Amino acid sequence: MHPERVLIVGAGPTGLNLALWLTKLGVPVRIIDKLALPGTTSRALAVQARTLELYDQIGFADAVVNDGVKIRGINVWVRGKKAARMPLGEIGKGISPFSFALVYPQDAHEKLLISKLAELGVHVERETELVSLAQTGDGVSVVLKNKAGAEEKLRAPYVAGCDGASSAVRHQLGIGFPGGTYEGMFYVADVIAEGPVTDNELHVDLEDADFLLVFPLKGKGRLRLV
Repeated sequence: MHPERVLIVGAGPTGLNLALWLTKLGVPVRIIDKLALPGTTSRALAVQARTLELYDQIGFADAVVNDGVKIRGINVWVRGKKAARMPLGEIGKGISPFSFALVYPQDAHEKLLISKLAELGVHVERETELVSLAQTGDGVSVVLKNKAGAEEKLRAPYVAGCDGASSAVRHQLGIGFPGGTYEGMFYVADVIAEGPVTDNELHVDLEDADFLLVFPLKGKGRLRLV
């Protein structure tokens, strides 16, 4: 029983960031995730300037920038030929110290956040999921279930639902998540390639019959295709 600890449900970038900030502020936390392992695919790529500004306050913005790729420009292709280029460079100069567009894959991002959290003595409890919660006048009563199927009852001052689109926390509270489904079929692949698009810039092909986005990843010839 740890009634003083904030319970964070979900150990993606949002939950990990919340755990880091609360721990830095001296607020005890417990963070759980129903998955056995952190993400292993690149998924989300862009890291915004505001995120880097926040990381700078807790000491590891440089690590993210050094492991990411700064996007110098966006190129538009039509019928196999480059039609236009918009330079990005220091697009936010004078607004932010991180004035550039940055690509940093989510799997690498999560690993970094997990390691920073571990340095503070907080570890993600894997294969642990939220079964139920009930709000009371002085906190939240929670039931968790571990990978062996054993249930644990506890109280927390707060529960933070950082568990994504199929959030168990949101489901327990009856909060909807309206949205729709794209009619088109999209494919995503991380590849090793060569040629003119391996220049650490973003490339876009938008035509009647084609849709292609090419994002640079860290390492020679590594690209994300959409």
